[in-house]
Amino acid sequence: MSLILVIILFGLMILVHELGHFLTAKMCGVCVEQLSVGFGPALFKKNYKGTVYALRAIPLGGAVILKGESGEDELLVGKTDSSGEKTKELSYYDVSPFKKILICLSGPFMNFLSAVLILIILFIPVSRVYSTRIDSFIDGFAFEGENGFLKGDRIVSVNGFHIYVYGDLVTALSLGEGSDFDFKLERYGKTVTLRDIPLKRNLTDTDDPGNLKYGFIFKVDSLSFFGKIGYALKNAASFIQSAFKSFELLFTGKAKASDVMGTVGIASEMTKRAKTSSEELWYFVAFISSNLTVINLLPIPGLDGGKIIFSVIEAAARKKLDPKYENYFSYAGLALILILFIFITYNDIARLIS
Repeated sequence: MSLILVIILFGLMILVHELGHFLTAKMCGVCVEQLSVGFGPALFKKNYKGTVYALRAIPLGGAVILKGESGEDELLVGKTDSSGEKTKELSYYDVSPFKKILICLSGPFMNFLSAVLILIILFIPVSRVYSTRIDSFIDGFAFEGENGFLKGDRIVSVNGFHIYVYGDLVTALSLGEGSDFDFKLERYGKTVTLRDIPLKRNLTDTDDPGNLKYGFIFKVDSLSFFGKIGYALKNAASFIQSAFKSFELLFTGKAKASDVMGTVGIASEMTKRAKTSSEELWYFVAFISSNLTVINLLPIPGLDGGKIIFSVIEAAARKKLDPKYENYFSYAGLALILILFIFITYNDIARLIS
C-alpha cells in the first residue's frame, strides 16, 4: 500500500506540472503532440484530437511534447473547426519568445500553486501558530535592551536568511550555531539591524516550543480564514527559500553531495510520514512540490529554466534561433540529469541500507 501511495503521489505531482505546460501551450495556439506521465513503455495510450495521452510504466517523470520538438514539420493535426475544415496549430518554435517563456513557466507555477492549495487545506483546522514576534525573554537574557532585542520586535532575517514562519527561525539559528548572528528586526514599523550577536543555546531553558532554547519566547497568533491563506503562502515561500539554501550549502561545500535526497529517498520519507499521519505526508508533498518549482527553473538545458534562457537570448537577439542548437544542448542537459539521477539514487539506496 505504501508503494502504491508513493506512485500515486509522484504521478499527481508530475501530472500537475505537465498540465501547466499543456494548458498554456493550448492557450498560446501551440500543437501538443503528446502528454505523458511517467517514462518507459506505455501502460495506456490514446490519441484524442491529435494529441497522444499516455500513462507509462516508470512514474519518475513526464513530458509534454510540443509540435516542432519532435523534428516534424507537418502542422495539420486532424482537428476540425466549425466549418469542418482542418485547422492549423503552431509549432513551439513559431511563437514569440514571450509565449515560450509562459509555456515553460506554467509547469513550475502549477507545482507552486498545488503546494499552496495543499497547505491551505492542511491549515483549515489550525487556529493558532507561533509567530516570529518576540513576546518576552527568559530570566537573565543578556541581549535585551535598546541596543539589543525588545518585546514586540519581529525577527525579519537571521544571517540573511529571511524569516517567513517560525520554522525558518529554527532553521536559521541551527545553521548559524557556533558563530555570531546578524539579525534584522522590525520595530515599531522601522528596520533595526543587530550585528555580531554572540547568541548561544541555553540548555537550562524550558521545553516550551516557543522558546527555541536561545532565550526568546514568541507570541502565538490566531489565524482567521484569510490569515490561513497568508500563512500557507508564507510556508510555500519558506520551502522555496530552503531549496535555494540547500543549493548554496551544496555549492559552497557545507553540505555533501551524498546528503542530497533523490527519488528513492523521497519515496522512503513519504512512507515514513504516511505512517505518522496524513497531515505529515501532505505537508511533505507540499514541500516536494515547492522544491520541484525551483529545480525545474534551474538554468540547465533540458529543464524549463534552460528553455527560458534560450527564449531570453532569442528575445534579446530579436531573431529566431535555429532549433537544432537548443535540441543539442537539451540532449546534453538530459544526459547530465540522467547521470545525476543515477548517482543520487545510488546514494539513496546506500543510505537506506546503512
